[in-house]
Amino acid sequence: MAEPSQLQIETVINVLRLSIESLIANDVDIFDIDLIDPPRISMGARILNRELHETSINHRLAYYLEQNIRNTELPEYSVDIEYNRFYGNPKVVRTVDGLLQIRPDIIIHSRVNDRIDPQHFLVIEAKKGEITSHDVNKILGLMTDPHYFYLFGFTISYCSNRKFIIGNLYYFDGQVIISRSIDVKR
Repeated sequence: MAEPSQLQIETVINVLRLSIESLIANDVDIFDIDLIDPPRISMGARILNRELHETSINHRLAYYLEQNIRNTELPEYSVDIEYNRFYGNPKVVRTVDGLLQIRPDIIIHSRVNDRIDPQHFLVIEAKKGEITSHDVNKILGLMTDPHYFYLFGFTISYCSNRKFIIGNLYYFDGQVIISRSIDVKR
């Protein structure tokens, strides 16, 4: 597990903050919309609508992340959502919850070029509601699994707080993985 440089820490914080601010400025309507409750829509359809809604927010955040990494030392990375592959294999990670086949919400990585160091830069778990310990365990698993060793992990809650989008950045400080809050006012 690698320890990021101070420049990498500052860069990822800046890119995350700018991307979340862009999401708020340009797309606030996609996560502030009240669900319409028409009489002919089933409960299952309403639940599915909520899940698609989160994916839509993730897509927009990924778009801004992609735009913002272009002006840094990270332009060789790709930004993907729901990326479930490790080369040709399913993405599997061991966590305290056991062995999980996973599909991270957003990742910044080099898809197949293992000469880019680190190949796995940032993994994000995002929720409309509150972040759970299961979400954090997936992040920590991807950061500590020797197949991945993501340099950074990030959890983001879009709607658990009406005044802020709540984020936590995770990285290795040489001894332990630390968590650093990155909350952005809505």
